[in-house]
Amino acid sequence: MTHENWKKGLILSLITVLFWSTLPISLKIGLQATDAMTLTWFRFLVAALVTLLILYTRDKLRAYQNLTLQQWLWLSLAALMLIGNYVFYLIGLELTSPANAQVFIQLAPLLMTLGGVVLFKETFTRQQQLGVISIIIGLGLFFRDQIQQIIASDYTLGIWVMFTAALTWAIYALIQKKLATVLSSQAILLFIYCFASLSLLFFADFGQHEAISSTQWVAIAYACINTVVAYGAFAEAMNHWNASRVGMVLALTPVTTLLFINLFAWLFPHLLSSENIHWLGYIGMAFIVSGSMLASLKKQAR
Repeated sequence: MTHENWKKGLILSLITVLFWSTLPISLKIGLQATDAMTLTWFRFLVAALVTLLILYTRDKLRAYQNLTLQQWLWLSLAALMLIGNYVFYLIGLELTSPANAQVFIQLAPLLMTLGGVVLFKETFTRQQQLGVISIIIGLGLFFRDQIQQIIASDYTLGIWVMFTAALTWAIYALIQKKLATVLSSQAILLFIYCFASLSLLFFADFGQHEAISSTQWVAIAYACINTVVAYGAFAEAMNHWNASRVGMVLALTPVTTLLFINLFAWLFPHLLSSENIHWLGYIGMAFIVSGSMLASLKKQAR
């Protein structure tokens, strides 16, 4: 892997972290005005239209002509998994808080990292192994701090729903990596977005738009833009970098999510409540950030 590809992989992974960290805020506000299925359908529809326009202008739509039946089936399974992730995540978000949701959805990149090592035979250097250990310690401390608050709030059902969302996302991500050899990342995503838009069309409720406020429309619009940018950056990162290393950078997401939530709650307290972070959680954050840097920053040969 070249130095240039390594840099692209890291930058694209950090862009993904940025957008996924701010997504729970917009979804929580958007869910005050519409249901999970309708919001998910709208996000997929907008993403499909934008991605279709991009591929059409670049004359990249012919890429599907050479796919085998098996590859079409893999594409369909990836679409089903991502649909499941979106729906379960939104349902879980309704059953818990944005920060708690982000804590448990963090199982997704960890499962992807494990899958990258087992399925694609990806290996770590000693520096990266130390980074993984640091992340595991940090997540353990961070989870302990947050789980005590989650148990006190009785979010048990939301936890199980979030675990399901994490599992379906990890399966999607590994299929995305597998198909990257035969299709571009945008072509894979276009099929998934179109498949999801058609599948969820019958579950969408079109009679809710009149009751949506301007603030909620802004939140919904951002969630749609977030889908295109975040998944586009994530898919490209997987093209330029190992799945396991991308997963280690994504471990930063729960930390940055809490920071964004508390910043947003401070700026707009009428829209969102802040999350409590105890000293144990801050220590966990330090381990996670340090571990992600160790696991992702690759030493270059001189």
